[in-house]
Amino acid sequence: MNRFNLVVIFFLALAVSSCEEEKFDVEKFGSISGIVVDGNDYSALSGVQITTTPPSTAVLTDENGSFQLEKVQEGDVIITARKEDFLTGTVSIAVFENENTNLTFFLSKDEDDVGSVVLFDPVPGNGAVNQSLALTLAWRTDQSQADRLLTYTVFLFESNSTDQEIIGQNLTTTEVIASNLKPNTTYYWYVLAKFEGRNVANSPTWTFRTGNGS
Repeated sequence: MNRFNLVVIFFLALAVSSCEEEKFDVEKFGSISGIVVDGNDYSALSGVQITTTPPSTAVLTDENGSFQLEKVQEGDVIITARKEDFLTGTVSIAVFENENTNLTFFLSKDEDDVGSVVLFDPVPGNGAVNQSLALTLAWRTDQSQADRLLTYTVFLFESNSTDQEIIGQNLTTTEVIASNLKPNTTYYWYVLAKFEGRNVANSPTWTFRTGNGS
């Protein structure tokens, strides 16, 4: 057998080996559960559509506002909650193999239309860790009708909690100070934009984790 044939056989074997490795690459899955409540009176919201990006099975919340997503592929996932007459809520989380992640959505009534309003670019960045026990939360706003003066309410809650704290209300600036935070604790926060007292947009739900406070 000449050298040319040996080279061809080598590369064919390498290609087959690569295909077999890809074929038998096992996908890993976790699960997501949670509850969706009215952000005003904390009543359970049924019939809320829950979807993911990347896509998995879409579900609706039950009469208790609860949902469960089984077999969600491991990795970063965006969860979206939609219900008619409410502002859409989103949160980005990490899914781990054979682990369940629990979420709480606080949805606000959609009370007025002032064009497109997008709240984005959180500070600290979404998923930030080792944060101070007192820090400034900030965000940016993009709106199609820039002449409409918006005010902001900022909500903060701990992981797996159905109680939220208002840490800023009727703000005209896009930042607020969060203080007296607990050490080594995961917090979620979001911003509700209002025009003349009516809800017009809310941000995604962002998250950060505090350090030990030392």
